[in-house]
Amino acid sequence: MPDKVYRTAIYCRLSREDGDKVESNSIASQRAICEDYIARHEDLELVCEPFVDDGYSGVSFNRPQFKKLEEAIRKGALDCIVVKDLSRFSRNYIDGGRYIEKIFPQLGIRFIAINDAYDSLTGDPQSDSFVIPFKNLINDSYCKDISMKIRSSLEVKQKSGEFVGSFAPYGYMKSPENKNQLIVDEAVSEYVQMIFSMYKDGFSIGRIAKRLNQMGVLSPMEYKHSAGVKFDTVFKTGDTAKWTYKAVQRILTNEVYIGVLAQGKRGTPNYKVRVVKSKDESEWVKVENAHEALVSYEDFMAVKVMMQRDMRCSPDQDEAHLFSGFLFCGDCQQPMIRKTVPSKTKKYIYYVCSTNKHTRTCSPHSIAAKEVEEKVFRAIHDQIELVINLEHALAMIERLPSQSRKAFNYEAQIAKIEEEIERYQKLKLGLYENFIGGVIDKSEYFEFRSSYTKIIEDKQEALLRVKKEMKQTVTTGTTERNWVTLFKQYENVEELNRRVLMSLVDRILIHENHAIEIVFKYRDEYQQTIEYVLGYADELDIAV
Repeated sequence: MPDKVYRTAIYCRLSREDGDKVESNSIASQRAICEDYIARHEDLELVCEPFVDDGYSGVSFNRPQFKKLEEAIRKGALDCIVVKDLSRFSRNYIDGGRYIEKIFPQLGIRFIAINDAYDSLTGDPQSDSFVIPFKNLINDSYCKDISMKIRSSLEVKQKSGEFVGSFAPYGYMKSPENKNQLIVDEAVSEYVQMIFSMYKDGFSIGRIAKRLNQMGVLSPMEYKHSAGVKFDTVFKTGDTAKWTYKAVQRILTNEVYIGVLAQGKRGTPNYKVRVVKSKDESEWVKVENAHEALVSYEDFMAVKVMMQRDMRCSPDQDEAHLFSGFLFCGDCQQPMIRKTVPSKTKKYIYYVCSTNKHTRTCSPHSIAAKEVEEKVFRAIHDQIELVINLEHALAMIERLPSQSRKAFNYEAQIAKIEEEIERYQKLKLGLYENFIGGVIDKSEYFEFRSSYTKIIEDKQEALLRVKKEMKQTVTTGTTERNWVTLFKQYENVEELNRRVLMSLVDRILIHENHAIEIVFKYRDEYQQTIEYVLGYADELDIAV
């Protein structure tokens, strides 16, 4: 009989990465090896079921069954731990060594790693002090190598436009033939399109969520559950997840619906730190045209711009007012406020500068809503007519002999816009020096900075549009100009509505004496096209 019989427990661990390896590392195999070893040693007595962490990395000791094992040790219920090998116990060089060399000896725990021929009771302290740390270091290095390979593999897939997420975004599903390819989910894609359409028509985000709930449309989370997907989220507040402001907002701001796959938004600093943190947008991996779009690029950008503006409406309203988010003072550039004055049986509606209302530092710029509507409607009709005339001129140019036709120089356009972006960025950077040097005061500093920021954002959007159009240029030399098509579709519009405004208008400036300035979208493309057409004025005998 041995002098002491050790109360023994088996510990087994298998991570997701290890799961792809041979059967020798399976939980069942580990358990069988450990039980056989204990049965062959009279001084070991198995006193409990094995502690098994299946699907947990060896990098961290934050594992549920290992914590229970520790608790049993500290209660004095165990004297010995048996593992298949050191890598099953830990792949962390520092923490693994701390347990084996300090914590277990202090608690009087015998530790046995069978395949590494290590037994803390019978081992040679001098030899073990070199061999065990070295083996732990190898296991740690293996884990680091696996982590780097996985990260590298995911990054390659992301850059090639392959979807690597666990769950497809609402409106899409993983292709049955290729799990890394998103395809349209016909069952709910129409609701995504409806959300964008309702917002363009003036519905607030809160009202859209309310309408979806009234219609009985399943929220993204409930839809996943109905499809049998095991999915949960911190955004759920009740037994059934309803459509909320945040749920609708996430759809309206997600570039996935224009075919852009943005991945790598979150991650861990390294293989030892498991805390997931959000990354800066500059670190995201973005791939355009990765899958079929559910909404047009133009609609998405129109919604994006309007979401940055004040679109609040009163509680009794389902929709925003016609000009909500569009009217600005021509002098101070601040939003115009809608006012309603009752007059007997009628209501007089007009707009006034918000700065004047709050601080009186700007003039009222007061103008009747009806006058704004009439003038804007006429101006839009005139602009549409100009665009259609331009299209006719372009068609005439395309019919010219190829030797007489100049190429529509997209490279020159791109270079010009990039130069303008750089110029305004330099002006913006120099503002602070001007402020410190007393050239401008504080209010002028913020006013100029806001103005330059807006100009830079507009130029950057124009740059994206030109680059996109350049890609769409067909081999025959003709060009698909989406912005022309946008204007043409409203050629026969009979009344002004928010859909027309969101498609064609950037902002409307109200100046003194009821003067109105409309800043149309695609003004850079419009001006460049005019310059291009004017180059053929003599050949075509046209006037623009």
